[in-house]
Amino acid sequence: MRPNVEMTDSAMRCHAARWLALIAIVWNMALSGCSEMLPELVPFGSVSSPDQYRSINGLGIHRKMWESAGVKVLTPQKLSPKLDSFETIVLVGQTFEPPGIEAREWLERWLAADSGRTVIYFGRDFSADVYYRERTLERVPADDQLRAEHLLALTKATELGKRLSELPESTFAGWFFLDVEQPPQVCTDFAGEWGEQLSGLDGQWTTRVLLQPPRKSFKNRLPSWLQPGAATPPTRNTNLNPFEGSEVVRSIWRYDELDTKEAWDEAFRELPRSETLVANAAGQALLFRLTDASKYQGSQILVVTNGAPLLNGSLVEPLHQRIGELLIAEALPSKRVALLTYSSMGLLISDIPESDARGAGLEMLMLWPLSAITIPAALLGVIVCAVLLPILGRPQSLPRRSVSDFGLHVEALGAMLQQTRDSEFAKTAVRNYFQRVRGETPPAWLEEVVTATLQTTPTEDHVKKPAGIISDDKSPQDKMS
Repeated sequence: MRPNVEMTDSAMRCHAARWLALIAIVWNMALSGCSEMLPELVPFGSVSSPDQYRSINGLGIHRKMWESAGVKVLTPQKLSPKLDSFETIVLVGQTFEPPGIEAREWLERWLAADSGRTVIYFGRDFSADVYYRERTLERVPADDQLRAEHLLALTKATELGKRLSELPESTFAGWFFLDVEQPPQVCTDFAGEWGEQLSGLDGQWTTRVLLQPPRKSFKNRLPSWLQPGAATPPTRNTNLNPFEGSEVVRSIWRYDELDTKEAWDEAFRELPRSETLVANAAGQALLFRLTDASKYQGSQILVVTNGAPLLNGSLVEPLHQRIGELLIAEALPSKRVALLTYSSMGLLISDIPESDARGAGLEMLMLWPLSAITIPAALLGVIVCAVLLPILGRPQSLPRRSVSDFGLHVEALGAMLQQTRDSEFAKTAVRNYFQRVRGETPPAWLEEVVTATLQTTPTEDHVKKPAGIISDDKSPQDKMS
């Protein structure tokens, strides 16, 4: 049962103060994280809304460039027969590791199934977050300069730590040679087939790890585990399901996937033909095309040394915008493009066509763009419920007792008669009530009560009449009047 609590002015002020406090908390939570100095929290290479647009390292602008060319862009989650209806696949590695050997073989079979198909892969060793901070460091206010430099150094150290743990040394990855021994370079002059079209454009291309076209000369650069006397490298299980006969396999790249000298030599036996499209001033390839008439005739693989021409934060530069446009034009005509992301857990390969990621029924409320409305609305509803439903319920005004109730008059008269402590007066008042109001003879118990009361009633001189009671110097008839 709720207590009889009325909404007083103080309660209303407390209620309003609670609302203002909650609004302030929500506002501060909404504004937190909006500082331009905070580190990037969204995963690298986001390709779906809303992260693809709000992340510096997202591919939202690159996706818009495809759509502006009249291409439909989708984001499948694995390599499956569903990709047979696509003409271009963009591999977005959220890790420094390239695609595993199983994934590369699957993609080469996909290229061979039909001519005019394209696979685009770009390296991970570029952070648009670092690029943005370096380009805007001079614009940071003097009071925040030290903080900005600290965050820039922290971001660089984090990127370097990831790279060293995932790419410990140079090795061959089928489509390219991973060269981690190159010094950092800032490229402003370019050569190659597209070099003249990039001349004079504002911007720079920062590189460190280079993805070099496959050449026979790299065969002599044996990795440490293939050196004479080296220990046998550890192996990693690439099967998603430990049970035999699984229809889904996870392809995980291993830096030691060529674990024997024979496998290393076999990888260099038949190499695809490479054409350098963009190179730096030293002639090192930054973007090249692979073709192989014996494996995937009429199709191609485009390899970009890093994601500078594709990521949001670097596409603000005219240089990278132009490279991105040329890259897309090289894959046209295409009607459908797949932006396929993968993490250090590798790529999923399945023989079962992947179903569309669409919501059914109320599930669609949790998908973009409706989720941008429903999820905040649900959180706001929780806050509103917390305000409106305290432990003892909302303060409220309960209905008052009607003043026309005759019982209230009887109770009030009885209370006043008790306060007089005058038995004669009380006896007369009750007797008059029975005689005048009800027209009845006073009951016998009235005489008994009066007699018992007279024995304990103090004298009149010691009794103080309350306000509103007629003095005893008048007759009983006058008192009742």
